[in-house]
Amino acid sequence: MWSWVLIWVLLVVIAAAYLARRLWGVWGQFKDLTEELGHASATLDALQVQADRLGERGPAPELAVFGDPRQLRREREVTRGTLREQRRARRAAHRPGWARTVD
Repeated sequence: MWSWVLIWVLLVVIAAAYLARRLWGVWGQFKDLTEELGHASATLDALQVQADRLGERGPAPELAVFGDPRQLRREREVTRGTLREQRRARRAAHRPGWARTVD
């Protein structure tokens, strides 16, 4: 009979040691987590200070989808014309002398 009591006591001691080891590991992970949260909080505070220093941004421009189609078409044509003229000027500047038109 004493052998069974000894076996059960040994099993309980082993189980208690296993649980203590697991709890010690969880405690270490918890300490690491709180340290990481402290670093994250400091980083977040620094970012908040930086955002405050940069100031508030103005309102976002209106999306083109909601704009007047005629006005948007005119702006598009002006932009395309300007880009076309810039492209012509670049091409003319890079042409060899014999290929340039004489004005």
